[in-house]
Amino acid sequence: MGLSASQARLLTITARKSDCEYESMRLSHQKIALSRDMNKISAEYDKAMSQTKLVYDYYGNRSEATDLTYGLLMTPSAMNNYTPMPITDNSGRVVLDARLAKAARDAGIPQEGLDGLPSSDIRNQFIDSLASTGYISQFQAENIKKTTYNQMAGVGSSDLVNIATSEGTLQDLIKAVSNEYFDFSDVTGFTNGFVDGVHFESQANGTATAAPGKVSFADILNGNFMVLAETKDDYNNLTVDGGVTDVLCNLTVWDCMFEVFESKLDTGDGYTQAALAYARRMITDMMTNLGAGMDVGQGDYGSHSGVGIVGTKEGNDYSSDGKNIHDNFGDWRELNDRYDSVVNREARDDNSADTIGINGIYNHDNDGKSDDDSCMSIASVNVSNMFKAYLTYFAQYMEGIGESSYEVKNKASQSNLIDDVFKFTLVEDVDVSGDNRLIAAFWDTLFNQICTNGWVENDNVNDKDYLQESLKNGNVYISTLSDDGYYYQGNYGTNTNIKEITDEEGIAQAEARYNREKSKINYKENILDMKMKNLDTEISSLSTEYDTVKSVISKNVEKVFKRYNA
Repeated sequence: MGLSASQARLLTITARKSDCEYESMRLSHQKIALSRDMNKISAEYDKAMSQTKLVYDYYGNRSEATDLTYGLLMTPSAMNNYTPMPITDNSGRVVLDARLAKAARDAGIPQEGLDGLPSSDIRNQFIDSLASTGYISQFQAENIKKTTYNQMAGVGSSDLVNIATSEGTLQDLIKAVSNEYFDFSDVTGFTNGFVDGVHFESQANGTATAAPGKVSFADILNGNFMVLAETKDDYNNLTVDGGVTDVLCNLTVWDCMFEVFESKLDTGDGYTQAALAYARRMITDMMTNLGAGMDVGQGDYGSHSGVGIVGTKEGNDYSSDGKNIHDNFGDWRELNDRYDSVVNREARDDNSADTIGINGIYNHDNDGKSDDDSCMSIASVNVSNMFKAYLTYFAQYMEGIGESSYEVKNKASQSNLIDDVFKFTLVEDVDVSGDNRLIAAFWDTLFNQICTNGWVENDNVNDKDYLQESLKNGNVYISTLSDDGYYYQGNYGTNTNIKEITDEEGIAQAEARYNREKSKINYKENILDMKMKNLDTEISSLSTEYDTVKSVISKNVEKVFKRYNA
């Protein structure tokens, strides 16, 4: 090989060797990068092995647990029992996605919320906007707007289903309570050391007859029913003590009246609820005062203070100071022969029932004869008048206590009790089987939360992973309806339906992803190893050839110098 050719070959070998070494270094860097990728997916896999997820478990047994999503919490369904669970930020504002935020803006609800609860018109604007974006159908929107807006849903009322109402008179109310009963059977026939018996009676046309212990509200309001407590026949001088009081004035006896009327009249409106509370308080005070006024010891009339009506069989009973009782209590009317009990079955005059609350205290002998020194006393409460008094107090408050013509006095004849002129707003039976009312209740409740607490827009909440991580990290919270009818904010752990469980599916997916990525990296590494091995072989061969060509060039140069030096 000539010198020039050898030198050219040497340059070619040098260039090729440099290229191979550079490629080998580049492949080495790729292999290092693959090692970093392997470390990364290994770390992700280790983390995934302990990962959890949030599920909504309505039944509490994981039989129908489903992944927690924004839509599940913020749209009505049987899964959430048609009760919204708003996602809220650390200021308590409701987090809305883009479409819900548009509905809030279209309804004119500022992000800081409204100062008070809005009208049904604003609620309907909110519903119309939801339909315009396809969040709900137009058909569903029209059905929702047909229901009465429940202004108290989620802000004081735990009954979210919209209440259907109708206007009616006293007779309509009587019809509505015709299947409700005043049950006095637990105390009928009650006796103790002082009381000989308790009777439930109905009086008509001057005749008192025994009534069953359970009487319908309609019969009571249309009739004249009384509860009577009778002392034992060896007590006289109008003795009445706590034994009688415990029976007739025990407030638990009247709980049934309160509950039934409230169930028919409580529309959820704050003013109506205040009127019901006023009526309950007035009746409670009346019974408390009547009970206190009846607590009198034997022969002691000093505590009567005008409560009830007192009379004697013949007007011959005297007080402890020796004076005829009418000398001390001239304003109390004598009721000669105006009494009756199931025992002696004598007629009682209609005037004896002309009171609200305590009918009167009657003293008579045990067989109806005035010459018998052994006497009994009877105290009674007019149940019919008490029912009417309750409704009268309710009507009085609804019209304005200072403006209403309705009035309750001690005597029924002097009172202006409830009549058919007053118009009641009656609660109709709610058909909870229909989804329309349940759906409307859901949107009313969520709407009220947006109005009272304000709102903030974040469309990322529709991403399940984003939402769950935000809940776990405490960036957002869940507000849950409490038994008192209000929503309270807390972390996801405070909601009994939300569980954090091991994400078995996520772990399996992570493992599959790890194995897949690991196989890719191993394949790439094998390719790189093969390329690097080939490069090493080529570099070794080039090095050998380089040394050979260099040796040839050295020998050629040496021969040239020797030739010209000869």
